[in-house]
Amino acid sequence: MFSWGEDSQRGFRLKDGSDTAPPTAEGLNHLQLGYHITALSAGRTVLAFLKSNGNAFIIPIRESPAGSRVRGKQKFVKFKDKIKTVSCGDDTVTLLSKGGQVLCVDSKLVPRPMQMLCAVSQVACGSHHSVALTEDGQVYTWGQGSRGQLGLGERQPSTKSPQHLNSLSAVPLVQVAAGGGQSFALSVSGAVFSWGSNHCGQLGLGDTTDRHTPTPVHCLNLKKTTHISCGKAHTATLTKDGGVFTFGSGEYGQLGHNSFRDELRPRLVAELWGAKVTKIACGRHHTLVLTDSKRVYSFGCGEQGQLGHGEESHPSVPLPVQLPQDTNDVIKNIFAGENCSFAVYTSNEDVQGEANTVGVNTVTHCFDHMINKWTAECDSKTWKQMKKEIHRMFSSASCLNASFLEKSKDEHFQTSPKYCGLNLPLAQLAFQKLVTKDNVFAEVEGALLNLLPSLDKQPVGVEGLRIFLILNELLHVIQNHKPPLQSIKLAKAIAAAILNLSAGSLQVIGDWWSSLPSSTMSKHVEVWKQALSVILSNEPVHRSSEVKNLLLVLQFMYNVNHRIAEPQKMPESEFCLLMNKTFYFEDWHLWRFGSSYKKNTEPLILCSFPSVMDLESKKFVFDLNAQFTQRNTMARIFGEIQREFRFPKHQDLRFEVEVRRGSVLKDTFEHLAFTNPSDYKIPLMVYYDGNLPGWNDLYGYVKDFFYEVFHEMVSAESGMFMYNDSKTLAWFPSKAAPEDQRYLHFGVLCGLALYNQCIIHLPFPLALFKKLLGVKPSLGDMMEFSPCVEEGLKNILEDYTDVEIDILDMDFSINWDGTNVDLDPHNPEKPLTGQNRKEYVEAYVNHAFNTSVEGVFQEFKRGFFQVCDQDLVKLFRPRELQEVLVGKDFNDWARLKQVTGYEGKYNTTPLHPTIQMFWEVFDDLTEDQKKAFLCFVTGFERVPILDVEKFKMKIRDQQVQGPPDQFYPKAYTCYSELELPLYSTKEIMQTRLTEALSSNKIIFKEAGTEL
Repeated sequence: MFSWGEDSQRGFRLKDGSDTAPPTAEGLNHLQLGYHITALSAGRTVLAFLKSNGNAFIIPIRESPAGSRVRGKQKFVKFKDKIKTVSCGDDTVTLLSKGGQVLCVDSKLVPRPMQMLCAVSQVACGSHHSVALTEDGQVYTWGQGSRGQLGLGERQPSTKSPQHLNSLSAVPLVQVAAGGGQSFALSVSGAVFSWGSNHCGQLGLGDTTDRHTPTPVHCLNLKKTTHISCGKAHTATLTKDGGVFTFGSGEYGQLGHNSFRDELRPRLVAELWGAKVTKIACGRHHTLVLTDSKRVYSFGCGEQGQLGHGEESHPSVPLPVQLPQDTNDVIKNIFAGENCSFAVYTSNEDVQGEANTVGVNTVTHCFDHMINKWTAECDSKTWKQMKKEIHRMFSSASCLNASFLEKSKDEHFQTSPKYCGLNLPLAQLAFQKLVTKDNVFAEVEGALLNLLPSLDKQPVGVEGLRIFLILNELLHVIQNHKPPLQSIKLAKAIAAAILNLSAGSLQVIGDWWSSLPSSTMSKHVEVWKQALSVILSNEPVHRSSEVKNLLLVLQFMYNVNHRIAEPQKMPESEFCLLMNKTFYFEDWHLWRFGSSYKKNTEPLILCSFPSVMDLESKKFVFDLNAQFTQRNTMARIFGEIQREFRFPKHQDLRFEVEVRRGSVLKDTFEHLAFTNPSDYKIPLMVYYDGNLPGWNDLYGYVKDFFYEVFHEMVSAESGMFMYNDSKTLAWFPSKAAPEDQRYLHFGVLCGLALYNQCIIHLPFPLALFKKLLGVKPSLGDMMEFSPCVEEGLKNILEDYTDVEIDILDMDFSINWDGTNVDLDPHNPEKPLTGQNRKEYVEAYVNHAFNTSVEGVFQEFKRGFFQVCDQDLVKLFRPRELQEVLVGKDFNDWARLKQVTGYEGKYNTTPLHPTIQMFWEVFDDLTEDQKKAFLCFVTGFERVPILDVEKFKMKIRDQQVQGPPDQFYPKAYTCYSELELPLYSTKEIMQTRLTEALSSNKIIFKEAGTEL
């Protein structure tokens, strides 16, 4: 071993017959020890080292009468177990046995075990405090804590007994380090945490404020840090690529930056570029590094010769230590302590136990190997030991978070709030083995159920959140390999732990989850859907807080997915639960009647989790409520009339609207002006020109009414709306007065259509339905309404450079709906610049869809919700509400032919000749004529969204008095039935059918040119 620095030639017992060689010109001593040193640490009054055979020795250091410090003789530390490593504070020695016991050596060199600690894998000492890392990744601290070096908070200045550092409990740690008054911890993926004294910036946090709890050193993120070493007031870190960062006190040049300035943030030692460093060691005020070429460099304080440079005058620059070159031995390790330095050499390449090569803690042992052992057949004694291993692994979030890392190309070192660093397929394979043995699974489940309630709501490092993705994989495997109920208890516990997390932690998990392959995302969603389906399929349904937690997790995943851009985004339908109508009827009952129906019970899904309801379920609940409201309102009216001692008339129990064919819109508005809004809740009946519809025409008249009133209302002749350039979409005019009752009645009519299960002609952009549901319209809505305007705004927002925007010479003035508008009224003619372009685009969209129409839209909204219950309308998403109100285009004419049924004379096999003739005529119709035929038969231009797949038509022979060729086809829209006379020729049938379609009230224009 080579030794240099303070009293460097004394203390060590030399090889028998060896003499101490004179030091070199640079002050280096060549010590012939005759044994291998695997660990060495030196404090102010003591030096300790460890032989490769596990024996530990201590060398006291005292002050001589002359004032210098000199070493005494080495003394053996007796203990029953072999020693794994040593660490010294200023005046203390701490040993770690191979059995995981921490030993504090007293003044008489007697090692005393710390009874509260066991299974320890590492120990590190600062000046007056110690830090220990256990095999399951937990950190304990003890000693002085006045500067926060214990990490326990400001109320824990000191403690003699080890205290658990709970804030790091979930972080998968591989190293702890300490020096002076600072402490550090290093995670398996290179995250660094620091706490304690920071007067020189030695914590690397960019300031000089002490920290009393572990704090992430963000400047070292993604640097692949693999080792940390601490001096009195400076710190050095080593990366996997061989780079060295230093920070803290630079008073003696110990940072190696060719300066004596303190560094508050980690700074790469540029002078070491080109040399791959493999080891680092910090003394009190100096630093050593060892390169892969086995050269030792030093920098910092050299007052005691600890740099090995002799009279060299540049201590702030890394310079090579002038080790003797007359030996073939190789430098294997370096140690720095207080004011001395050491370099261990050997020709034995197989020496084990180098203290500075801590790369991975025991928590990262091959998980696959452990599972193979756990699931193998064994005796009771072995099983007892394995149960302890299983419990240690699955009772520690740190252990789980260190497992299943993506080690390909060291990708797990890129772990960040956006990337989890996990190999989840590896976890799935491991868990598939795990669940094959019931006794192993029982131990795993028990350990996890004990662990989950104790998890920190905001781990200090994002690696502490990996467990939530890992456990999703476990749940998925359990559900696929165990009975349905087997995963429920664990799923409930995981859900509770997720919901206990802070908003910041949930944001990280959401970002991680959304970055996974879409197949994995779908699998994780299915985990929670399956758990809920199992619970909700049991009778009676448990509407407990635990079940609500599962729904909240699924809602959280839905919200995350909602923020994802296409094509990564999952279809919203994948979040829907397939529940029967009985469940939703019960939920509706609870919503409608509250605690009067069932005490202390509220709806589980309805109005709280619409994201898990499919459109059919939402429509079922809405229609159920509408039907109940109709019956309830009629009963109330009936009761009021009876109290007046009269018998109710027909019109008392119907909302009757009488209109004339030539002025449907005018008559409707006049009627609504004098209608009590409570009447909207009873069944609607429409009279045309005083004619009462027959019982089988009631719904047909209502459909006919909604068709006519909406076509007339949204036409240009009504003057109610503005239109986009292509005249395909309408919007509220900016010049309309809120007092104009037509917009209130427009809302009422839309509400009546939804309430009475009719689809309507409503050519409005999706923005209308967004606003009804409280969703803010966006630039995408402008693309639908006015692609030209949207393209211009998008160019301003994304494509133009700042210079190009300046050339445009635009300001915040626009023309909308024929009116010049200042988008910023408080700053007229405000110029458009590269800096305010986003503000301009948002203001433009906001004016078009919100500000310019605020008054009339509020009237429309008020009218709509006079009819429909707002809570139930909010079950729908904007697109769903639009589709329910407007329906869906139907153009699958081949399918229509397949599902059409035949009655009377036409019910034959093969097809009746008249039917064959009909389909030949139908196939010759234009697309617009086919749509006209659809309306002729059903009363709708489009098909109700939920009836697209169910839609079918019936055709029967028409009973006529006279020659059939003289009659037109007749349709019963209520039943989608067509009565077709027995025409004699195809030409006559074609003429009669096209005449019937053209005389029908629907006039089809060229597609895409008119409303």
